[in-house]
Amino acid sequence: MPAMYRIVLLAMLTVWMPEIPAQTVIEPTKVVRLHGEIGKNGPIPIVKSLDLAQQGHLLALGGDDHIIRLWNVRERKFVAQLHEHKEAVRGLAFSPEGIQSDGNSIASRLVTVAQDGQIHIWDTQDGRRLHSMPEPVRGMRRIMFQPGSSRFAVCGYDQNVRIYDAVTYELVTTFPAHGTNNEAVAYSHDGSLIAVGGRTGIVRVWNTADYKHLTDIAGDGRRVRAIAFSPDDSLLATGGDGPFIMLWKPQDGSLVRVFSERPGKTYSLTFCENDVLVSGESDNMGRLWDPSTGEQTAILSGHTGTVSTMRYVPRLQMLVTGSFDASIRFWTLPQATVSVLPTVQPEPLVFPPGVSALVSENPILYGIPIGEAN
Repeated sequence: MPAMYRIVLLAMLTVWMPEIPAQTVIEPTKVVRLHGEIGKNGPIPIVKSLDLAQQGHLLALGGDDHIIRLWNVRERKFVAQLHEHKEAVRGLAFSPEGIQSDGNSIASRLVTVAQDGQIHIWDTQDGRRLHSMPEPVRGMRRIMFQPGSSRFAVCGYDQNVRIYDAVTYELVTTFPAHGTNNEAVAYSHDGSLIAVGGRTGIVRVWNTADYKHLTDIAGDGRRVRAIAFSPDDSLLATGGDGPFIMLWKPQDGSLVRVFSERPGKTYSLTFCENDVLVSGESDNMGRLWDPSTGEQTAILSGHTGTVSTMRYVPRLQMLVTGSFDASIRFWTLPQATVSVLPTVQPEPLVFPPGVSALVSENPILYGIPIGEAN
């Protein structure tokens, strides 16, 4: 093409190209980095899962170094490490506050699942392992508690979804997902629905009254890595290896909206409010979306690895993200003011012999620095 034509074509594209709105870039308010290895040439502590308990005061982290770390949000320091898993910790979750045992309220429990197939239940007050589920199934990947219940769902490499009880330790039921290698599980906020998705790209939805299959949600045929219900349970967001995040009606599987295309894969999703959806991506970014339009409204900038997991705490107006870069980051989102931490004090953590209690701002365990905050 002659040079003159190239100049004219470039000028035409410049005139016709639609203006791309400027993106709000949000920086983290706090960064906590994990360091160290398990022995020589051991796995680094990249973060695959996190959850918060005790009204947002206690954060649990799990990842490839097999260790579960507990971080005190109020005091900004690690307080314990839990060592039982032999392989990467893929999922963990705190039980809801106030679950009952023999008519009495019991302290929140932490359940962890790992690549080794082990499912461990921990007492969050003293760090004791209360129980390990028998007959481990290798490749457990995700876990979530049913809101207001002691029951939790686990999914992984095989096709079965398993429902356990964290108080009685019983296997309540099993039922088949659409296929194997399931990487995402979510309950509706009212606890009436459960959804699971994975390698086949199909998200299957059941009711929790009798675990009857309600619908299959077929997206773009690519692997689903993350799903999330909106706070009012009217929408289900899905994301994964395909180029789009999609919104669906969970009751009948009808498509509501396809979001604007973004680079990379979606590894995590959470609604902060009905009008804010956040995604964690393989291009190291978090993205804020307007569910009513499907348009991106802001970027969370700072991670240097895939944003693999996230949780939002409404009462603290705080978003926490974890990443393959072996860090967690705390964020304040636009039009949200961080509340003063409540005066309600969590129960003290008292660790017995055999549980690693960490009390310094830059704790050391076995001569290895495992975390620092800035």
